[in-house]
Amino acid sequence: TYTVTLADYTICVNATSGAVTVNLPAASGNDGMVYVIKKIDSSGNAVTIDGNGSETIDGSTTKTLSAQYATLQLICDGSNWLILNQL
Repeated sequence: TYTVTLADYTICVNATSGAVTVNLPAASGNDGMVYVIKKIDSSGNAVTIDGNGSETIDGSTTKTLSAQYATLQLICDGSNWLILNQL
């Protein structure tokens, strides 16, 4: 499990050893903050991106990256997280 900090921008996740959860910071006060999260390994282990508390990512509480090199770019609107790009 990894908790994203305000100093982060790109988070490359290696889930070879097991599933990983990436916890986003609270959206409040972070309007315009952008993060890029990328799964870099070829394992079948998932990388789950989890909004803070009840905050959502495009309406869902979590998003999952399962394929190697899958990428999610997010922006904060001050209340929740929005997907800019998903590759």
